[in-house]
Amino acid sequence: MKKKRSGSSRYFFFFLVLIVLIYAVYIGINSLFTKLDLFKVKYIKINGNVNLETDFLKNICNDFINMNLYSISKKDVLKKYENIVRIEGIKVSRIFPNKLKIEISEKRGVFFLRTERGIIFPIDKNRVVLDNVNFYENEVLPVIGTKIPDAEIIIGKRIENILIEKIFFLREKFANVDPDFINSISEFYLKDENLIFVNANIGYRIVLGENEIEEKLKRLIFLEQNRTFEKGTTIDLRFKDQLVIRSEEI
Repeated sequence: MKKKRSGSSRYFFFFLVLIVLIYAVYIGINSLFTKLDLFKVKYIKINGNVNLETDFLKNICNDFINMNLYSISKKDVLKKYENIVRIEGIKVSRIFPNKLKIEISEKRGVFFLRTERGIIFPIDKNRVVLDNVNFYENEVLPVIGTKIPDAEIIIGKRIENILIEKIFFLREKFANVDPDFINSISEFYLKDENLIFVNANIGYRIVLGENEIEEKLKRLIFLEQNRTFEKGTTIDLRFKDQLVIRSEEI
């Protein structure tokens, strides 16, 4: 006697046929979408950029105009922008029927570093050196005066430097007291092991020393709010419970 096919075998067969049909429909629809003129890219929209110019970013991907919207992959877009150091990430969206949307996230400068020879480069929050071909209006940043040889600067790479790390540490301390204080400093530099800040508005110098940074900053802000200081003056807060105001640099 011939053995009957079990119910589970029949279900498996029907399931397999269904999967093949769904895949065939997907291939057919996908093929249709990638060939119809209706889906040729007519518009490219750039979002999220802050310093990088929209026209510059748009011109880079003009090759996508008149290409089929559904034939463009994120990999294709990323490849166009891979050599732009200031781009941190890209999100690509297709907007029916013919618009390509590219959202840019930028690396933003936090400080300028000045090299041994006086060349200025922006660095971002991760200490990555950004290009200095263009200086942007939005990037008015404090300068860190370093002795780093120019040959050690590689655009797009992280810079390792003790002074830079110290100033990033201080930036966090400042933010605990007054997040805007960092914007009132035009320059940081070392002199005889002492870290000196230069006030951006008037030009007086500030020395906080190594300890109790937050408490000293509170005292400094109180002083700035209640008296004026002349350009060239040094406010010396290195010593515990003592304020020294000098007319010359330390």
